[in-house]
Amino acid sequence: MSRKIIVFVLISLSFFSCKKQPGEGGFASIEGKVYARDYDDSYTLLTAQYYIPSETVYIIYGDGTEVANDVKTSYDGSFKFNYLRKGTYKIFVLSEDSTKPFLSVPKEVIVEVNITKRKEKVVLNDFVIIK
Repeated sequence: MSRKIIVFVLISLSFFSCKKQPGEGGFASIEGKVYARDYDDSYTLLTAQYYIPSETVYIIYGDGTEVANDVKTSYDGSFKFNYLRKGTYKIFVLSEDSTKPFLSVPKEVIVEVNITKRKEKVVLNDFVIIK
């Protein structure tokens, strides 16, 4: 009898102590659009601006430091990450850095998002990047 109780307690503890981390496997989503601004070589004259298709948008789950997934924007600059669980996420795109025009190192345009509801739909403000 005591053996059954111990097994039951261990199984119960392992079941209730498992908290799902941020990531895929849920019902929430994060979506938005990427807007590009084109400048001349000196970054003084705006030559074009538009919602950019085929731009890569990245997501990092929780406190992680590595990219967990990425998506390409649609024809209208829109993107969406589906099937997310509650938790914190970092969404980012890469942009040219107008403060360092002669370096080819891109800068990240990043936003942190906190999903608090099981079926939450988060719509972000437009990411504005320089191309």
